Amino acid sequence: MHPVRLSIITYNIWNTMRWDVREPALRQFVELFNPDILCLQELRGETQACLDEAMPGHTRVHDGFEGWTSEGTIYWNRTYFSEVEHGIEDVGMLEEKRRLFWVRLKLTGQDRTLFVGSAHYTYQGHPIERDTGQSPRIEQTRRTIEAMQRLVGEDEPAVFMGDLNDPVHPVRMMHEAGYVNCFSALGIPTVPTHPAYPTTNILPGARTTQQTIDWIFANKHARAVAAQVPHCYHGDVAPSDHWPVLAVYEV
Repeated sequence: MHPVRLSIITYNIWNTMRWDVREPALRQFVELFNPDILCLQELRGETQACLDEAMPGHTRVHDGFEGWTSEGTIYWNRTYFSEVEHGIEDVGMLEEKRRLFWVRLKLTGQDRTLFVGSAHYTYQGHPIERDTGQSPRIEQTRRTIEAMQRLVGEDEPAVFMGDLNDPVHPVRMMHEAGYVNCFSALGIPTVPTHPAYPTTNILPGARTTQQTIDWIFANKHARAVAAQVPHCYHGDVAPSDHWPVLAVYEV
């Protein structure tokens, strides 16, 4: 059986902030990079409609739970995959409609499946974290790991990705659970994914810091062969206030 190489992108697409100027940039991005799998955070109705039109060769999860259309979703190239099943897991998000979103995909013409999970962990500036000084992302990561240990099949390749809003603890915990991020797998230094200048419009004197908070992880059954953080623009506008993470895996 020959290995298959897949391009995977995770992207926080920034709600509908500055959408009138960002829409052409997001369309251009997905048309140029055309990922086999695309996991999104901060999805909204306008952005979903744009992506549905811009990626006619892809499909996504269709489900009655509102979070699939107002928080996050997973797209895949219908030529290479078909859906087996999908679901959501409550992993302790402080935001009402956020979940661990997941789908199991069957590779076309093969008797193999791939598990794909996506999440958007709670922002570091959430009022509860500011008041308590305690990060909810540690518990969210722990519950994500527990869910994936239950959901992922034996010897099944699995990837998990998203905006984890943390450069330290989720990465450490995922590695301890056997899910290595795409940069570490290749010995590549991480690149900041937020904020994306100049689209974010950081004003002089504003408090900000650059961080790597968007990640792609995989278990031992998916081998990373490339990883990058593409800085892409349409004119002088990026698609989001985050940069995407792109990885290529061999399964």
